[in-house]
Amino acid sequence: MRTRARKKHGQAVLLTDYFASRIDWKNQSDPLLLQVIPSENEKAGIGVPDFCGEKKFMAADFLIHRYPDRAVLLASDQCFCLCRFCFRKGMWGRPEKVITDKDIETAIKYLKAHPGVRELVISGGDPLTLSNRKIKKIINSFDSLSQLNLIRVASRALTFFPGRIDAGLLSLFKKSRKQFWFVSHFNHPDELGRETLAAVKRLRLAGIPMLNQTVLLKGINDRAELLIDLFSRLAGAGVKPYYLFQCDPAPGASHFSTDLEKSLEIYEELCRYSGVIAPRFAFELPGYGKVSPSPGWNIVKTKRGYRVTSPRKKNYFYPL
Repeated sequence: MRTRARKKHGQAVLLTDYFASRIDWKNQSDPLLLQVIPSENEKAGIGVPDFCGEKKFMAADFLIHRYPDRAVLLASDQCFCLCRFCFRKGMWGRPEKVITDKDIETAIKYLKAHPGVRELVISGGDPLTLSNRKIKKIINSFDSLSQLNLIRVASRALTFFPGRIDAGLLSLFKKSRKQFWFVSHFNHPDELGRETLAAVKRLRLAGIPMLNQTVLLKGINDRAELLIDLFSRLAGAGVKPYYLFQCDPAPGASHFSTDLEKSLEIYEELCRYSGVIAPRFAFELPGYGKVSPSPGWNIVKTKRGYRVTSPRKKNYFYPL
């Protein structure tokens, strides 16, 4: 794999040769280009740092424990490409940080003290930027935890570097004593090239169940008909559309955030389609966590944002 690193508008740019070949460089509105090439909007730096409140849920270095039944292992802060809408943009520019054997031991010790954690999500950055040797070390270490029922790997490798899904990596997933799930991240139908779909097929033939997470991005995929096209193609390839996320207003990325009212309208359109195709919509609610609107939740727009009332009648605020 070769990557291209440069700057535009004073911002760092990183993308793989594969993804660069998928971009229509003559079209400044190309949906793939807009995901990885910075615009003037980033200079404003408007947004909310740590909108998800992850810092207070850091159980140890590299480990986030926010929800009772699952924990997130941030195996590496490196990525194949720099997504301009990333809510962890604050990590960019820092010295490389990759999980060590000592960090793994610390995470295991914590999980053993919290037996309610049944699921481990290996994320980052992108964990598949690590070598197969390093990934093997991580998998073997957590295989020993009887409390874990499954391990999820969240990666954009299928979008940015499908060749990363090689025989060695598939063998590691298959040999694990835990059930592995692969969580992809596709935002637009144009990401589903021939090489990408071939890598999806390799995962499926290896017996790895697949889910997809999509981020709703203003000016890129904020149309119900486009999303249905994406989700239909994914389901047809054996990938279950799992979540459609509201874009978090991180500093320098808030211009990608759609108005919550519009997001809910789009989701209402999606709900008309098959449950195999339509994912759950979710947004990050400050002071609460991930919310998938359902009966009992009340959302009212105000001048400053949205007043959100939970089924237990607790009030929260989501900013414009």
